[in-house]
Amino acid sequence: KYFQVTMKLPSLYLRPSLLMASLVIQLITVVVASGGGSGTTSSTAAAAAAAAPTKKYNAMFTFGDSMDETGNICVGSSNKTELNVLTCTHPPYGETYFGRPSCRWCDGRVVVDFVAQALGLPLLPPSKAKGKDFRRGVNMAITGGTAMNFSFYKSLGIENLVWNHGSLDTQIQWFKELLPSICGREQSCKGYVRKSLFMFGAYGGNDYNVQLLERGLTPEQAMNYTPKIVGAIANGVVKLIALGAVHVVVPGIFPTGCLPIFLPLFGDGDADLDDAGCLKAYNLLPPDQVPQLDAPEAGGSPPAEAPQLDEAHVRGLLRPRVPDGPGAPQVWV
Repeated sequence: KYFQVTMKLPSLYLRPSLLMASLVIQLITVVVASGGGSGTTSSTAAAAAAAAPTKKYNAMFTFGDSMDETGNICVGSSNKTELNVLTCTHPPYGETYFGRPSCRWCDGRVVVDFVAQALGLPLLPPSKAKGKDFRRGVNMAITGGTAMNFSFYKSLGIENLVWNHGSLDTQIQWFKELLPSICGREQSCKGYVRKSLFMFGAYGGNDYNVQLLERGLTPEQAMNYTPKIVGAIANGVVKLIALGAVHVVVPGIFPTGCLPIFLPLFGDGDADLDDAGCLKAYNLLPPDQVPQLDAPEAGGSPPAEAPQLDEAHVRGLLRPRVPDGPGAPQVWV
């Protein structure tokens, strides 16, 4: 019962993000730098997001974990007992949009659903679904997805503590296997992929959760793994670029100290909380873990006609609930 409640509550926290994402989300390209700048308010971000120019994409391809899941954990399992244990297969999940559980860890649509609809694309089918048309997009995200591979957790001796059905590299492999059915030969695919949008993550949340919840590390200790996690994400972006991708959104993770499962476990009174009611110590984990890629590694400089998207756009579209501060990702439209 407690598990069901804690898995339900994160969707309530996501609702402001869904509202912002449903503004006009004419999205973004390859994230190639992480830099600072002055803060902006959420109202400014909303206005900036609404003013963004419209972009047309062939398709949208998404990767990630339960925050982006649209059904892979369900269609990829034939074990009815396992499916019954998943709370996302029971009411009240899905009640506000589908009217039934849709294997999304949410009361309705997840963020990538709003992005797809804002761009005039269909809701993306899970990559493990049979008999679906993936030419307008497909979702590789799966519950428990991590930035780090299984071998990393095995090297720490904690492979039995990780519920991982598809790491970042595994999801990229799924995508590569699907490409011929989406766009044919390699040369044709490069052109098709170039005009498609990629939502890559957010990755890293489950990697930190394992360290905090299963290993009992402090936030400071868990942050020792940040370089490895960010490195894995950066390598994943480079792999997508090698496949022809030029429009890639790399969001940061949600503030860990705001996740409902952490509040009763690690909170001990108001002194532990910030003004938003989140655990201050656990919000030390980096919500801005967007990898920095040098221009040559990312495939060169952006096109001359591509204006730089300012912080207001990024905050409005990707992180409306995260406090303003240095380190906001910079991207191009």
